[in-house]
Amino acid sequence: MGIQISYQFKGRWIIRQFDTDQVIIGRPNSQHSVDIDLSPDTTVSRLHARIWAESGQFWVEDVESRYGTLVNGEKLIGKIQIRPEDSIVIGETTLKVDDLPTAET
Repeated sequence: MGIQISYQFKGRWIIRQFDTDQVIIGRPNSQHSVDIDLSPDTTVSRLHARIWAESGQFWVEDVESRYGTLVNGEKLIGKIQIRPEDSIVIGETTLKVDDLPTAET
């Protein structure tokens, strides 16, 4: 399926595409690697959140981060299904999730 994640920190948007069905978000160090590095946002935990695709739907969960994760302004508890119009806030960074664009033939 693949996942496209757009994220914005201090007015700059970045779009990343992943061929996998799971993306780990945080700030890496020698003990943890992440798929999306949100450094230099120091309010982001080393391992902060996980976004994944399952049965054609997207899900997000906070992985016991220090400051939590917001979805549409509400603190995330457990996992929740998300849609492309949903806003995910991790630290001072805003994220949006979508399917990978398909190539037109």
